[in-house]
Amino acid sequence: MARRLAHPGPLADIEWLERHLDHPDLVLLEVDERPLMYRLGHIEGAHGLDWHTDLQDPVTRDLPDVDAMTRLWRRVGITEDSVVVLYGDQNNWYACFGYWLFRQNGLRNLTILDGGRPAWVTSGRPVTLEDPHPRPRADPPTPTADDAVRAFWGDVHELSQQDGVLIDVRTAEEYRGELLTEPGYPLEGAQRPGHIPGAHHVPWDEATAADGSFRPPEQLRVMYAEKGIDLERPIVTYCRIGERSAHTWFVLRELMGVDQVRNYDGSWTEWGSMVRMPVAIGGERGTLPGSAAVSSDQAV
Repeated sequence: MARRLAHPGPLADIEWLERHLDHPDLVLLEVDERPLMYRLGHIEGAHGLDWHTDLQDPVTRDLPDVDAMTRLWRRVGITEDSVVVLYGDQNNWYACFGYWLFRQNGLRNLTILDGGRPAWVTSGRPVTLEDPHPRPRADPPTPTADDAVRAFWGDVHELSQQDGVLIDVRTAEEYRGELLTEPGYPLEGAQRPGHIPGAHHVPWDEATAADGSFRPPEQLRVMYAEKGIDLERPIVTYCRIGERSAHTWFVLRELMGVDQVRNYDGSWTEWGSMVRMPVAIGGERGTLPGSAAVSSDQAV
């Protein structure tokens, strides 16, 4: 009987993964922006997740409910003993969204493959077209929604009253209001361009090197200090639909150990489409007008 697989921490390299590919405790998940990438070749044993259908509610603008998460975890073979490793394209941004979603549902032994899919492929390591072998049926952990890592629009208002920090991780053109959305994403735009008043601008991909690997924590701390981010204050990250901001959440919470950080997955498509929501245009941060506190329950 194989010994339990030790959790490597929030980040693993391709050498660690290669050594443990055959371990029964390993659950390997590929989450790409373009799900077809998985079908073009993937790491042996990896299950492909479609972020459109697996990581969102299929009807409402929300995260999957407990039943949906249970079915997903059972399908890919997650148990209490599993070490779940996620990886993907686009500097792992959807892999990080999957990580954040699983953590929001109470899973703890989670890991991101540093460098993602490109790191494995460019190193010359093999990929396969074969689906992973079915795992023995086992009951997964019970998902338990933890809103300590998730923010709603009402929480953003509360943050402004608590001297917290709001980080917009989109492109400069989106932040300034010159574009509703990046080119190539016409279905993810809001009704209005701009940013949430008071938000700092720290593009998500500045946390990664040119090869898609994460920068060391000491470099990240210097970068955020230069951006004027006080890591001791409560932080909320946002982007357009919550996936890039999940990447920044991962950097802050998991790599840098910042405790008080949440991801606003409603992000700009929600804020920029709601009636009478304050909006800032241009490069200045602006100020979010004071308002009565709105509870998360009211903001759902």
